[in-house]
Amino acid sequence: ISRAAWESRLGGSGNRCTASGLWSSCRATLDQAGHQIFKMASTIERKTLETNEEPVDEVLQMPPSLLTCGGCQQSIGDRFFLKAIEQYWHEDCLSCDLCGCRLGEVGRRLYYKLGRKLCRRDYLRLFGQDGLCASCEKRIRAFEMTMRVRDKVYHLECFKCAACQKHFCVGDRYLLINSDIVCEQDIFEWTKLNNNNIV
Repeated sequence: ISRAAWESRLGGSGNRCTASGLWSSCRATLDQAGHQIFKMASTIERKTLETNEEPVDEVLQMPPSLLTCGGCQQSIGDRFFLKAIEQYWHEDCLSCDLCGCRLGEVGRRLYYKLGRKLCRRDYLRLFGQDGLCASCEKRIRAFEMTMRVRDKVYHLECFKCAACQKHFCVGDRYLLINSDIVCEQDIFEWTKLNNNNIV
């Protein structure tokens, strides 16, 4: 197929407006065997991404049948598809590994940590705002067990009373004072020593 025939099939220059109003372009060339080679170029403005954050680019065009979905490993024949984590995806296949939400619908970014694709809500639920333990301030790894209190996330071994260092069991009562967790027996002593008021 000639470039002119290919461009006329796509409706002109090969440029298409994405659903977000930004432009993507698709250029095809022929290799020695006469197969079309597509080069995808996106002019989507990218903001600085966090360490475990990946962009999700939405591409609006007729895809070549050579594209394989990163999820189901089937060829992509849909008009709409996504590109993330250096792979192409059916819209239904790019989903959060925990809650199953379609990542193309919940934002322009996903979180990718140790092979898991996560939506922002699940990433923050598991690893906190910055992926650091509120007690020891060390990084929380994807495979580590955690405890969560409000917006604070703790390593399991760090989830203990700041006064007596006793680890909590299921059903134990505690109070969160700033980032410190204090057991029921030590609340008044802890607040007196640290000049904190119980609210």
